Amino acid sequence: MVESKLEEYEAIITSLPDMVFVLTESGRYAAVLGGGSSEQYHDGSSLEDFNLIDVLPHQKAIWFIEKIKETLSANKLMIFEYSLSPYDVDNINPSSGPLGEQRFEGRVSPLKSLRYGERAVVWVARNITERYQLEQQLTYQAEVDPLSNALNRRKLFKCMDEAFYNFQRYEENISFLLLDIDDFKQINDKFGHQAGDRVIRNIAKLCQAEIRQTDVFGRMGGDEFGIIYRSTLADSLSFGKRLNTLLVSIPSDIPVTVSIGVSQFKDNDMSIEQIYQRADLALYQSKQAGKNMCSTH
Repeated sequence: MVESKLEEYEAIITSLPDMVFVLTESGRYAAVLGGGSSEQYHDGSSLEDFNLIDVLPHQKAIWFIEKIKETLSANKLMIFEYSLSPYDVDNINPSSGPLGEQRFEGRVSPLKSLRYGERAVVWVARNITERYQLEQQLTYQAEVDPLSNALNRRKLFKCMDEAFYNFQRYEENISFLLLDIDDFKQINDKFGHQAGDRVIRNIAKLCQAEIRQTDVFGRMGGDEFGIIYRSTLADSLSFGKRLNTLLVSIPSDIPVTVSIGVSQFKDNDMSIEQIYQRADLALYQSKQAGKNMCSTH
């Protein structure tokens, strides 16, 4: 009776569309079931009795084993998201399922009984690639300015809020640079709006190439851009002046210069609005001093 029930349960699980793994605490595949749709899953039956360490890149294997231990420690259902490519997994045929990196939701539950003398979990892997890609696309559309491919104003200010929090907590050196294209209206009037759009794209491309991974670049709107630059005021001014020089040298039939205002985050700042206002005042100083300059306030 017990054996027939087990056979029945295994038949039900095998017929499920999602992949089901029984994994021990050390990472051994005790069973691989389900996942009959080759459009979403690869044939993983050959993984049984192997260990995660044997078939996955080391860091990925360690991540999975940590999640198994986390689930066993919590003794409850845990849900994790992760990405895997068929080429990440040895012992499977990449052509037996979808190509490219796939996104999965893992629903992991502890088992009461042991497998191979170890505690174990049931890991149900659901392919959520389509949903994930749609979410990424919607996030991109909500955060990125389509013309310049830079962060939009809303996302840039959100990043400023995060930078301000880090400044208050860790006393980091952070500056905000406000850039404004000189005489942009004249460029549009003389050369047309398509030429103006090209100028915006060129400036954005150059700035994105010059900033570091720790910095943030965005378009404020119109002909204004902002940069969150993690450095001292002196270094930030030097960076701004370098941008002045580089932007003038962009090969173009339209002469383009940019005025820049720099504001350093200060201990007595109460909000990012104060930082922005100082950068705006410094930008005005650059305009008044003859444009194509970088000033601080």
